[in-house]
Amino acid sequence: GRGKSLFTNDEFFRRSGQAWLQEGSLPSIPAEGWSVTEDLPEVNVAEPCLPVLYGKPLSSNRFLSESPHEIWLGLDVFGSAFFMLSRYEEAVTRAMDVHDRFPLEASIGAAFVSRPIVNEYAEVLWACIQRLWPELERKRRSFKMIVSHDVDALTDKTLYGVSGLARRIAGDVLRRRSVFRAANTMKTAIQVRMKGVKADPCFTFEYIMDLSERNNLASAFYFITDRPAGRIDGSYSIRDQNTRKLLRQIHSRGHELGLHASYNTVRDPAQTLKEFNILRDICAEEGVQREKWGGRQHYLRWRTPETFRNWDLAGLDYDSTLTYPERPGFRCGACYEYPAYDVQERKPLRLRERPLIAMERSVLSRKYMYLGGEAAFRVFEDVKNTCRRFSGDFTLLWHNTSLVEPEDRELYEAVLST
Repeated sequence: GRGKSLFTNDEFFRRSGQAWLQEGSLPSIPAEGWSVTEDLPEVNVAEPCLPVLYGKPLSSNRFLSESPHEIWLGLDVFGSAFFMLSRYEEAVTRAMDVHDRFPLEASIGAAFVSRPIVNEYAEVLWACIQRLWPELERKRRSFKMIVSHDVDALTDKTLYGVSGLARRIAGDVLRRRSVFRAANTMKTAIQVRMKGVKADPCFTFEYIMDLSERNNLASAFYFITDRPAGRIDGSYSIRDQNTRKLLRQIHSRGHELGLHASYNTVRDPAQTLKEFNILRDICAEEGVQREKWGGRQHYLRWRTPETFRNWDLAGLDYDSTLTYPERPGFRCGACYEYPAYDVQERKPLRLRERPLIAMERSVLSRKYMYLGGEAAFRVFEDVKNTCRRFSGDFTLLWHNTSLVEPEDRELYEAVLST
């Protein structure tokens, strides 16, 4: 337009043309850094030095060259964005942890997981466009919070049987060294027997919905509908009357119901479809209708691109699995929802990916960061503010069973309200 041109590097697609899904198409690590704010002081980035996945300096280690009518970018904006959003590296590097998940330590993006690098690349592109065509306007976005809850268990099963209760009380006394805690466990078990499931400390659904509504949010609750792997697939039945009643309550209050695909669905399209059909059938029997359906994989188990394909073939509208369990951040490099892509069949999918930015267990669990109090709050607040900086979506997972202790509720309320 108006005799002006903007050029970007195209290294990724040139390099991968003859080496698709081969190691030779992966970027070099560590990624080269570009002091982008020296060339584009007006650009919105998380940090002044921008990692360059694909591209090369134009001269003197600078990735930008400019004249009155042309801008040349040494950064491969589109190839780098495609690499991150499609999770291309996960189809090449088949490193897996004990739950068959791609680990953070194996990722090329491990060094910059705390920043949404695809959003930053888009900001670089926009800054260059504005220099050439200042009259152009950009689609406006606004920050929002998306809260979801994986329902692995409805209740605390140790409170219902004699042997389980005995083990729980023994653990309170011997391992946790708290007679007061043992007495409280017995008191809670008696209340559950007298008042039913609503007295169960893990049955926090009304509390969750009340809090979401006070913060003008709608929670999404993802339910397990089949248990082919046994105990690891939760401890309740979607067909149970207590579960059905809960589904009705969630729907009647304007919150969302979705699928928590079981442990072994990660590479099983037939089982994924079966479980989605169970969810829709049970919801239909309870008078619940939805235009769009989404959810998340149990244990965050994921294989690229097979799991993308499973969800797409099943007819689900969105997935919200993709984060690293080890810590909050931007596994996909973005804090926006986007259309998924199958890198093996090399085609776009109808399914949309809603990247998960933070899970409470990543921060609180002994297996991961194991933080609490102000330190835990600061982790959530930092990543939330990063999403806000790019007018993105802060997608948060908090399990209903992680809201039993007063300090956990206090932390959750602080994360939602600030």
